[in-house]
Amino acid sequence: MVNRPEWNTPITNQLLQFTSNGPTSFHVPGHRNGMVYRMLHKEDTLSAQMEQHLRMLSQIAQLDITELSHTDDLHDPQGMIAEAQQLAARLYQSEHSFFLVGGSTAGNLALILSICETDDIIIVQRNVHKSVINGCKLAGARVVFVQAELEPHTELSVIPSLTTIAKALQQYPEAKAVFLTNPNYYGLSADLTPYVELVHRYHIPLLVDEAHGAHYGFAPHSPPSALTSGADGVVQSAHKTLPALTMGAMLHIQGPYLDKERLQQQLAIVQSSSPSYLIMSSLDLARATLEHYGEQWFGQTYALREHLIYWISEHTRFAIAELPDSSDYRQDPYRLLLYDTTHALSGYALQQRLEDNGVWVEMATTRYAVFILHMALTEEELIKVKHALEKINEEKLSAAQPALNYSVNTYSSDGQLAVSTPVAFSRISPGSRSTEVVSLQLAIGKRCAELVVPYPPGIPLLYEGEWITAAHIDELQRYIVAGAKFQGNHSLNELKLKVYLLNE
Repeated sequence: MVNRPEWNTPITNQLLQFTSNGPTSFHVPGHRNGMVYRMLHKEDTLSAQMEQHLRMLSQIAQLDITELSHTDDLHDPQGMIAEAQQLAARLYQSEHSFFLVGGSTAGNLALILSICETDDIIIVQRNVHKSVINGCKLAGARVVFVQAELEPHTELSVIPSLTTIAKALQQYPEAKAVFLTNPNYYGLSADLTPYVELVHRYHIPLLVDEAHGAHYGFAPHSPPSALTSGADGVVQSAHKTLPALTMGAMLHIQGPYLDKERLQQQLAIVQSSSPSYLIMSSLDLARATLEHYGEQWFGQTYALREHLIYWISEHTRFAIAELPDSSDYRQDPYRLLLYDTTHALSGYALQQRLEDNGVWVEMATTRYAVFILHMALTEEELIKVKHALEKINEEKLSAAQPALNYSVNTYSSDGQLAVSTPVAFSRISPGSRSTEVVSLQLAIGKRCAELVVPYPPGIPLLYEGEWITAAHIDELQRYIVAGAKFQGNHSLNELKLKVYLLNE
């Protein structure tokens, strides 16, 4: 019998105890512990499907409570929330862990706001999530971008080289922090230990968006976590790879370079004053599940993963991209990059065909359809993937259809400096200058007047105020041809971009 730590979920335990007492509620939320949904359920005009939905919702809503005398306060935790966060800190071996009910976005925003003030410089990896840039905008910080490296086997962008970070720190020793994303959205990561050692020589923190690595260090064969490598502030999306509800995330800190009290103040600003207890309960449960069953259930998934990769290679024209043993990078084994070896289908087309066959993947790129393999994957789920791939593999491709070269050479540095000059996003306002919408080719050499964000993963291809190069347009056109979706860029439907009239 496996020895496991005591199952302790303080938030969930308290919520269940509250519900069991049959409370009469004269407080928010307005569904009154699910009573309103139960009353709706009695209406004979509702469909059977709606009645089933209301029954489920009313049960869930019983745990959706608010700050009461004994339910603690996320923004000043002293009871069950404080205990749950301490249990998370113990598991992840951080000095302090904070529950986030606004996803990793809230953690990224709070980290930057706790460190940077107006005109402060922060060194940021070029291909970060848009929330990092929004944090810099809110803080009024000036961003020094450092270009990402290209992993040659997968042609995917990974974190900047140590040499590039060193160059940025030499040029801007007054920087308040270095902010990196590791792993990337495709599960590729680098050893952060030398980065930590370099950044700490300047007596500033290394901040890491580890949204997709909440299982690192616990799942068999996974890379080490950023915390283990010594990073000072680490954000993780527990809802991405652990069984937490959507928007459930954690922020871990350690070391002398971050002010806990100031960070907690910023978290209270960027997160709701009415945080979801359902999300906090799910974070509590996700931590306990990882602690008790992480190795066993991820191990089960890993075994099925190995079988699936072998089956794909033997029975289809598809393949899974894997790094060679000689690579400088590590690959998350629980993230599969599926691609068509004939180049007949882009990643987006492959994603669509999988969905048509009832298999929904995390995201796609011009080349890859990206699978996330969660803990406790079952053989039945794997069979569905096999059936879908068999059907897609049997498709009769038109002889006239050319084999497309779907490159994923993202965030090209062509014509750009490895270390940029400081960019003050807070001073770039669409309302302060005239703009126009021009064709993609005419946009070359002008400043972009909008964020261009393929979503997912939500990493801007072009930032507002950035000079548009021919390489940007080439890459943008590859995305468009392959069927990528963009957030809010309606002009792209007509193959146009919004640019500033003046180039100063």
